Amino acid sequence: YLRTITPKNDTLTDLTIIEVLSRHASDEQYLGERIEGDIWTSDSQPKEAYKRFGKKLAEIEQKLTQRNNDEALRNRYGPVKMPYTLLYPSSEEGLTFRGIPNSISI
Repeated sequence: YLRTITPKNDTLTDLTIIEVLSRHASDEQYLGERIEGDIWTSDSQPKEAYKRFGKKLAEIEQKLTQRNNDEALRNRYGPVKMPYTLLYPSSEEGLTFRGIPNSISI
């Protein structure tokens, strides 16, 4: 039985890697966001489509927040009373349990 358990050093390495990959960097750029001055096309049609896409992602995040706050929806938090935040399109820096980390790092 003891031979099936991962050695302590390997477990520590694995947990460290998981934590590092789960953190959000301060310079991350998320889907639907653009840094001002970032010119990837001069055509106005794709730029407008990208703005609409960013607005739609913001609406999705707002809907998730509203649903998490609605007590009429049963089991929104589960037994640990944590709201669903995994697929939020945005996050702050650090280990936040929000959004997809390292989505687009610049």
